[in-house]
Amino acid sequence: MRAISVAVLLSCISISLSGVMAEPQRGPIDGRFDVGERFIRLSCKGAGRPTVVIDAGMGTAPVEDAGWRAIAAQVEPVTRVCLYDRAGLGQSDPAPPGPRSSLDAAHDLHAALSAAGVKGPYLLVGHSVGGLHAQVFAAQYPADTAGLVLVSTTHPDQFSTWLALLPAPNLDEEAAVTEARSFLTSMQSDPSKNEERLDMHVSGVEAHKLSSLGKKPVIVLTHSPRFRMVPGLSEPIAVRLEDATQRMQREFLSLSTNAQQNVAGRAGHGLPHEAPKFVVDGILQGVAAVRGRPPR
Repeated sequence: MRAISVAVLLSCISISLSGVMAEPQRGPIDGRFDVGERFIRLSCKGAGRPTVVIDAGMGTAPVEDAGWRAIAAQVEPVTRVCLYDRAGLGQSDPAPPGPRSSLDAAHDLHAALSAAGVKGPYLLVGHSVGGLHAQVFAAQYPADTAGLVLVSTTHPDQFSTWLALLPAPNLDEEAAVTEARSFLTSMQSDPSKNEERLDMHVSGVEAHKLSSLGKKPVIVLTHSPRFRMVPGLSEPIAVRLEDATQRMQREFLSLSTNAQQNVAGRAGHGLPHEAPKFVVDGILQGVAAVRGRPPR
């Protein structure tokens, strides 16, 4: 009995020390943090690990966005969650002049988290182009990445794949095809055509550097196959593009041996606002996977 008691005591001490070493950060953080002659807005609440870090779609500042704030409020009771506004969005300072890439966004996020004293590794949640940035962050800072939750995320080859699937130009083609070709071409070649001056081609090349996260969890949240990413196209062409989009979403599963995909029944690309519970459930699934146990 004495030996058992000593063993139990040592076990308790070990657990206690482990708890001290892994003490989660507490208390809210909300402010603008220096990333090198510029300031980036970051807002964090809750306690626990992993810290969930949310990066939104093009032009969206999640710290001020009602949809993302509501999602964060449901994650907060489970673990620490941070909303982050990229350069030039919300209360974050503009970036220097010229084109930007996902690597620039990843550097800004890492610098802001470091300046705020928010410790990793992080479960990165990225919607649309925010998911492209999250892939680059994971490639650039693997030790600070606990896993990924990719929410209807931009695939590195998305625009070039769509372009290749459009019919060859001809004088009698439908106007929607002409407009789609022009839009996709400019998105790949002209950063000035999007509000964040993002070079999509360069960003795609950077994202391809992420080959594997090993066993770290990847949760892929995909919009409904009924959705049409490029509106106005005739149904045969639209279906062709959407089939390719769904295939590219499945390709994200190859990033980890611990990857799972959830596909929305009806919601489109705007999952955070169209199906917030679907997104919350996916984030909590990722948190549970990082912690090594199934979600409740």
